[in-house]
Amino acid sequence: MDDVTRDRLLTLNRQFYAAVAHPFDATRQAPTPGKAQLVAQLTAQRRATPLRVLDAGCGNGRLAVMLEGAGRAVEYTGVDGEAQLLAAAARNTAELTHVRTRFVQADLAEPDWRAALTEDDFDAVVCLATLQHMPGYALRRRVVSDLAGLTGPDGIVALSGWQFMDSPRLRGRLLDWSTAGVAPSAVEPGDALLPWKQAVYAVRYVHLIDADEFQRLATQAGLETLTTFRADGREGNLNLYVLLQRRAGTRGRAAR
Repeated sequence: MDDVTRDRLLTLNRQFYAAVAHPFDATRQAPTPGKAQLVAQLTAQRRATPLRVLDAGCGNGRLAVMLEGAGRAVEYTGVDGEAQLLAAAARNTAELTHVRTRFVQADLAEPDWRAALTEDDFDAVVCLATLQHMPGYALRRRVVSDLAGLTGPDGIVALSGWQFMDSPRLRGRLLDWSTAGVAPSAVEPGDALLPWKQAVYAVRYVHLIDADEFQRLATQAGLETLTTFRADGREGNLNLYVLLQRRAGTRGRAAR
């Protein structure tokens, strides 16, 4: 994907989340089966020290609220590029007792986004329904490499991607590329535009990251797959979750 197309689609998505921040928060309060399964796996190992979690693309902080339900100490850092969503996350997590939160505004699409962090050896680095909004394989590869570099020894990287092409309901909503002023020849296989119609109308870019692409991204970042599962949505399988771990001998700290 060329730089002009990538930047146009990034701008589209930044405008999207600024426009839908309030209805997005309102409709993203309830726990989801996939996140519940992920939380159970991340918190299963008991330890004396708090679990250090980075939630990259944290949105309104729903994962932090779900981690609270596990009843164990968690040091949680949420990162998002949209200030309104971070404000909602702060409100939604203000009364948590087991989870101590810190929120950082940073855009994962920017190469220096990690500079805003104060640590780089998390027990778990989570990036849910966010990588799919990074246009171009090269950008997605860089982001996954960034995430892998932020894990400590035996750290977990958890990713998820929307499998929207498996749903006739969602396939029927796909928009023409002219909606974003982008030529079809400029995008990559699996790229799409989908509308939001709750309270406001907005359009966002999304990429279908299937199991094969997740595997390529993991391998190139020095990660190996621990487990995968499908969950969520009306169909019960609209998100693909992938839990990864750094391969022995690879670096665990992000380059500064």
